[in-house]
Amino acid sequence: MYCTVGTKCRGLGGGSCPLFTPSPFFSKAKEKQEKLSLLFLCHRHNREAQCCMQREELSENFPGLQAGEELCCYGVADRKNWKSCSLATLKRKALLEVLSDLNIDQHRNSKIKLKDVLQISEESTENCSPVSLEDLPWHFLRKLMALNVTARNTSLVQNADEENSNDENELDVMEENCFQNDTDTSDSLNPLDVLCAVLLCSDSFLQQEILAKMSMCQFALPLLLPALDSPKCTLMLWAMRDIVRRWRPHSLAESRGFREESLVLIKMPTISFVRMGSCSFSKSQLLNELLSPSQQHHDFFIHRDMETGNIPRKITDGLVEISWYFPGGKNSELSPEPIAITNLRGDLKLHWSQFSFLTMVSSAVFIFVESISEENYLLLSLLKDSGTKYYFIFNSPTGKYSETEIFLKKLISELKMNKSQVLVKDSSKNKTKFVKEIQLILDRIMKSSPKNENMEDIAVTARELGIQVDEDCKECQTGKKWAETITAEIKDVEKYKKEKLRLQGTLWKKMAKVEKELCRMKRQRDIPPEKYKSQLKEELLELRAQQNKCDLTSGMTTFVMRLKQLSPVEKHFFLKWIKFRLDCISRYNLSELRDQYKEKYNTLDDDHKKISELDELISVSSLGLEHFMRELGQFYEAECLMIREGKLPKERRQFTHFPRIAADLMLEGFPMELIDGDASNIPLQWVTDVLTQLHAKLGGKSQMLVLTVLGVQGTGKSTLLNTMFGLQFAVSNARCTRGAFMSLIKVSETFQQELGYDFILVIDTEGLKAPELAKLEDSYEHDNELATLVIGLSDITIVNMAMENATEMKDVLQIVVHAFLRMGEIGQKHNCQFVHQNVSDVSAHDQNMRDRKHLLEQLNEMTKAAARMEKKRKDMKFSDIMDYDPEKHNWYIPGLWHGVPPMASVSRGYSESVCELKKSLFKLIKSHSINRTPKKIPEIIEWVRSL
Repeated sequence: MYCTVGTKCRGLGGGSCPLFTPSPFFSKAKEKQEKLSLLFLCHRHNREAQCCMQREELSENFPGLQAGEELCCYGVADRKNWKSCSLATLKRKALLEVLSDLNIDQHRNSKIKLKDVLQISEESTENCSPVSLEDLPWHFLRKLMALNVTARNTSLVQNADEENSNDENELDVMEENCFQNDTDTSDSLNPLDVLCAVLLCSDSFLQQEILAKMSMCQFALPLLLPALDSPKCTLMLWAMRDIVRRWRPHSLAESRGFREESLVLIKMPTISFVRMGSCSFSKSQLLNELLSPSQQHHDFFIHRDMETGNIPRKITDGLVEISWYFPGGKNSELSPEPIAITNLRGDLKLHWSQFSFLTMVSSAVFIFVESISEENYLLLSLLKDSGTKYYFIFNSPTGKYSETEIFLKKLISELKMNKSQVLVKDSSKNKTKFVKEIQLILDRIMKSSPKNENMEDIAVTARELGIQVDEDCKECQTGKKWAETITAEIKDVEKYKKEKLRLQGTLWKKMAKVEKELCRMKRQRDIPPEKYKSQLKEELLELRAQQNKCDLTSGMTTFVMRLKQLSPVEKHFFLKWIKFRLDCISRYNLSELRDQYKEKYNTLDDDHKKISELDELISVSSLGLEHFMRELGQFYEAECLMIREGKLPKERRQFTHFPRIAADLMLEGFPMELIDGDASNIPLQWVTDVLTQLHAKLGGKSQMLVLTVLGVQGTGKSTLLNTMFGLQFAVSNARCTRGAFMSLIKVSETFQQELGYDFILVIDTEGLKAPELAKLEDSYEHDNELATLVIGLSDITIVNMAMENATEMKDVLQIVVHAFLRMGEIGQKHNCQFVHQNVSDVSAHDQNMRDRKHLLEQLNEMTKAAARMEKKRKDMKFSDIMDYDPEKHNWYIPGLWHGVPPMASVSRGYSESVCELKKSLFKLIKSHSINRTPKKIPEIIEWVRSL
């Protein structure tokens, strides 16, 4: 073969292209014969060329060539002057060009972090469209964090100057444009290139968040990243760790049960789809049809007919994507059990290591092919010892049909196939009917005992093949090791909390009651006030003394030491691993308890006592990082009180560093517990000192806007905040918010002056009117206190109202009115936004005009009634105690899901409505920032104390 750079590929025997690589079976040939026939494959033109040379010539012309290595030939028409370079060099060059175009090449070493993406900037508060290639990575990340299903669109919008310039030249280029190919979109990039570039420039924790959000949008996830900036491709195991899926197998359809598990731990068969050579119909489009539920089409995989999907890929050939099918318990579904579907981008001949991996982990591999040449046959015949089932999908046969037929017959024999494993998709065949044909094949595969493996099993195979696994980095393994030393001893959650987290539970709840009584003095009776207070203080001191006598358990000691001694990255991995392990244990415990509860509930002899016990166990079955941090807080509080009362010398203090640890975690984006949800209490000294440490670490630059959400339990408050700000408040059924958590979001330095704040402090609260608290006599009081506290701290309060909870909301509104009235007493007039969830009609705002008027009337009546109770003037209106405009401060938001879970994606309407709410809030903040003096952390501490 003779190669000359810049000329067109002319196939066998001559011509050239700078993108030729040898076939994967070259390495086998090298071992067996002196004279080699090398098959070169052209990446750009999908053509072939070959040459023969002696082994000595090979060594001379390709010095340092390893068996099986991909290379590129170029030079002049003189065999002695051939030159070669590794294909990896070309890939690296293409990568550098893409990163430079996107202006993220500086992040190859200094990775983008999650807090960089969540930072409040002018761009993040406006719904801006990308104008240049540099905008694409940040546009993708912002849209994805907001769960917008259009995040993958890489279309660029022309600005006004460009449009005017183009108008002048429009007539000159009209004729040229008429004849342009529709793939000529060189001004942008393929969405897969943007995704891979962003992942490459992101740290491990941002990668994890990207994939978690992609999963919620039902986008196919990258399973194997091609070898771009590393010598080998990478399996994205760690990046998928945070994804949890819920589904209903057909075996549980009648009982209406469900399964919930971490995605990487679910055992299921894998079906792979690849192509050999070029293919005139879209493999990805076919997979989307296959996975989409009836009458609910969704683009899981990017394909050529999507907007910007037809742009040629520059760096993502060799990418393996994965998507899943999860059943919902209906007979009409694709499969009764979960299935994983993988999709190899590019020609399998050029990505043999990825293809080999897929053949080893898959129960079946579907190969899309138009013709089978001798070289293709030789390559595919290497699979004859594989235990995987192979299926060929042919397009309409072309000129080489006779040759294809000959080699296909040989392959059917060698691969032990039958004729049903050869499918033909020609133009006359109905697409829906063809999809049904493949679905029937999948059904047969599922019934034939396929190999079931989870992602951790697949990672073992990847390591055996020399594929990198992202989880194998040193920092991740260090964090995992220490997390396992803590979580290995947790089997029974209730027992562990009782024995190992001893400062919580009954002792802490008693103390919380004493502290509340010290403020309320409700049970004083005939005892003189000072004496009663003295008795309560002595009781409190005795309880704290009992706490102070406790030593840190081995698990807590390890927890504290690792937080102190690990590097910041190792510490982050350590905390993430603990979270994953605890969530997994909690899910398992909760699943068992639910099954027992259901069994007892459905038996004829109702055992009310046992049901009540199980009910109690379910309510305390969650275990998370907040319980470990809470234990630190209790040790700190007990020690502080002992020193304050002179019961412990200052030099014997052990826990002075605990608030610094918690402040560091807040700065790294971890939510911190403000109100303990189990004891309904604020550990005041702990919260005060953590916030004081935070203020010190920020160098006193801590002007904050506080935003809170309130509403009935289960109305999607945490999801609303997560979508609005990209946060990570717990949203699963097993981990409903208890108490209140605060999360810190930085305002970018360029936006601080305009906004008037350095940070946004977001407070997520437990649901009001919680069923588990309804039976308690002071449940209304509990809700009232919670609302008063968070509204008292807030500059903006979002009242979240789901239409199906309208009756409960009347009580909530009364609670809110009382809270706002109390704030009015101390000169605070806050802004309130009402969010009406699950309202999708475009006419909702106009149609609900009367409802808004009725709501305002109700609020005014409640304000008058509350004013009478609080002995205020009788003519008070709701607008007297808060900043509220019924036309501007009511929002109607569609339901979260588009379709029916578990295969539903997040609704575009939901995401965009939340985005509009966010945009309006920041417009409001900017308009008020001139007149209002922002609170700094010391002022927030004083507010917490006074409330």
